[in-house]
Amino acid sequence: MVVDSDRSRLNFIDLSKEAVGAAYYSLPRIALVSIIWCLLSVTVVLAGPATAVVVATAASALNRDRFRFHQLWQQFKRYFWRSQLPVVPTLVLVDAAGWALIQFETTGRFVFALAGFLAIDALLVVSVVLLYYYPLLIDHDESAQMTARRSVEFAVTHLRPTFALWLFCVSLITLLGFTVAGFVLVGPGLTATVLTLGTRYLSGRPLQ
Repeated sequence: MVVDSDRSRLNFIDLSKEAVGAAYYSLPRIALVSIIWCLLSVTVVLAGPATAVVVATAASALNRDRFRFHQLWQQFKRYFWRSQLPVVPTLVLVDAAGWALIQFETTGRFVFALAGFLAIDALLVVSVVLLYYYPLLIDHDESAQMTARRSVEFAVTHLRPTFALWLFCVSLITLLGFTVAGFVLVGPGLTATVLTLGTRYLSGRPLQ
């Protein structure tokens, strides 16, 4: 059982087996979008749309939908602007934390160190409350504001499994990151598959 009947926690062993099975079944498309994500995310500006494309591909793999290459461009255009919402506060907080810590190294003033750590804490909070943003955006296809609201509400009402899922995804990315080739080939796609599947199970709808 992937999720308990009371939806209080996820079974990550079963979740991993199902996600890996779906990713393996659709390995060519998962590898393709993972490589594309790694290339586009270097630009930062295209990281959001690239993430939306990866999650959309993971969702289609879970649904066992037929894959067509031209769909990638269609999804990229369709979600381009709405996919930027999580990126903006992330970049602002990363810049703020970096600036504050550089100022601390330069001046030695404690206030800059405090500001840096507060920015990092805020960044962690944003990454948790917007954890479900892309899976919900793909599955519900709503406005950026409504999707963000759904993500925050979903995270708050499923706080314990949300934190566990966040830790699991971070651990997975870190593990795959030890082998650059492994991360480039399957890292983004497999992580998106795990996150999408976890979101669907917590919402009570593993398949569309």
